[in-house]
Amino acid sequence: MIVDCMVHTYRYPEHFNKEAMLASQPERRKGWPEERWKEMWDRPIEQYFEVADGVDKAILAGFSFPNTRAIDQPNEYLYQTANRYRDKLLWCCTVDPTAAGAAEEVERCAKMGAVGISEVSPTYGGYFINDPRCYPVWAKAEELGIPVLVHAGPVQDTLPKARLIHGDVRLVDEVAMAFPKLKIVILHLGYYYYEDASYIVQTRENVFADISSLTFVVGRDRRAIPRFLPQVEFIYPHFLYPILYFLSQTIVGVTDKLIWASDWPAASPRDSLPQILNINEELKRYNLPQIPEQITHNILHENWKKVFKLE
Repeated sequence: MIVDCMVHTYRYPEHFNKEAMLASQPERRKGWPEERWKEMWDRPIEQYFEVADGVDKAILAGFSFPNTRAIDQPNEYLYQTANRYRDKLLWCCTVDPTAAGAAEEVERCAKMGAVGISEVSPTYGGYFINDPRCYPVWAKAEELGIPVLVHAGPVQDTLPKARLIHGDVRLVDEVAMAFPKLKIVILHLGYYYYEDASYIVQTRENVFADISSLTFVVGRDRRAIPRFLPQVEFIYPHFLYPILYFLSQTIVGVTDKLIWASDWPAASPRDSLPQILNINEELKRYNLPQIPEQITHNILHENWKKVFKLE
């Protein structure tokens, strides 16, 4: 079974802080009418289903970053969306781990069926992942046996209030050591700190990584690229390289800790799934080593089982 381990759905204007959203937009958009913003930002889950070719189930992730990413989703929305399509969707809850009552909210959501906490982002949230204020949330997740999915590296957006220093992937190591039974997934394989992320995943038994959004950052998904920009495919450094680097750094023989996700709407399954299935064709273009088919199969079909309990 192929599970898309991170999918976003949000509604405009209900989930948006428009003032914060406008602060990150170029001047040419500032005068847009509401219908243009709705076209750009409104992403009902039904749009995902239209491009979910080959996906058996998907896991919803939320945003709780009203002052940077400008999106703040109530967990009830994620729960209700997943509940409406029980045969296709599961959901993770979203919290600001530094906020009062965050651990209690995680416990409440777990009782409602949340299978993890996602998406957590220190850069969007303005904190360090090893901030002591976060520890009650990490402890609660460990107690409940649910994973934490962390956008641990830098963010791709141009956001006035987002600070690069908060995206230090290496700090995941501190949390992994403090909570050895907590399963942590480093999203986007730590983009663009692939080497640091790979080392942590290889050496910490409880840390995994997904390869979501990599097809977006290489320029393969035309839909996600502004129409007035040229399409520049940077396929080697942001897609082939991180995966090959991870597999080449099997310090303790670990090859089964990468999981697949699309990160829709940043990238679509229709685009990203075939690129994993056909990754050896790309590698041939660069005269690079081939990846054994069993490893690719496991990334899509098996490795997510080590992270999620989808009963």
